[in-house]
Amino acid sequence: MSVRASLRRLLRGQATLRLGVLILLAMVALGALGTVVLPDAEQQDLASAFAAPGSEGHPLGTDQLGRDVLAWISDGIWVALAVSLSVVALSSVVGIAVGLCAGYFGGLPDALLMRLVDLSLAVPPLLLFLAAAAVVRTSMPSLILLISAVMWLPYARLVRGVVLVQREQGYVITARLAGASRTRILLGHLLPAVSTVALVLASLQAGYVLLWESGLSFLGLGIRPPQHSLGYIIAQGRATLEQAWWVVVFPGVALALLVLACNLIGDGLRDVIQQDVEVAER
Repeated sequence: MSVRASLRRLLRGQATLRLGVLILLAMVALGALGTVVLPDAEQQDLASAFAAPGSEGHPLGTDQLGRDVLAWISDGIWVALAVSLSVVALSSVVGIAVGLCAGYFGGLPDALLMRLVDLSLAVPPLLLFLAAAAVVRTSMPSLILLISAVMWLPYARLVRGVVLVQREQGYVITARLAGASRTRILLGHLLPAVSTVALVLASLQAGYVLLWESGLSFLGLGIRPPQHSLGYIIAQGRATLEQAWWVVVFPGVALALLVLACNLIGDGLRDVIQQDVEVAER
């Protein structure tokens, strides 16, 4: 089945998945709009300070320095998506690799890797982020590495559980008896078996990454200018919330829509996979 046919099958029968994709595409389009139409997010116009939404040239108003809120949101969307996709890609690769090795080899490798996972889960993520912020200046690459250091753990535990079941299935035993190498079994048989559950976890986890990135930026531990985070924008507007509510509300709505889109896509993919399993069992 081609990629186009697979996507068409996924979207045709799943309203939740379609809605999530539509919201995500709309947010991506809003982010792209900023690079073509909107003014620079740091462009100041004191004469237009605290312009209300709907003012000429400022659909979502301006902040205390006359900077366009829509331009800020557009930049913040790109930053949020870049961090989220990077973290999901990095953490999934590490977590899947650890889970495959632990589940397939068992014994001492499994014990060592799972104790590493347990030890990492025992450390509160916020404590880790605070300690790292005290040592190094946070930038986008360092923030991606920090969040990834926490987010790979669920992949490892989930994939290990699936591999423990799949390694005893007939197709894996047959491949082993036929002389297939461990690498071939891991990559050719077990990796496809765990890819669907890992995909669902990745889509759901993207929403958590968005919240972590924005929350850390809100606290001053994440993305800082000249790059703009939705959390940083909200933090800048909280001092003038009564005077200019739009500086906080509209970035907050944008963040909520991004998280909602990721959750809807994850729920939709999960439902599709469950339907496929039920059909296969009949």
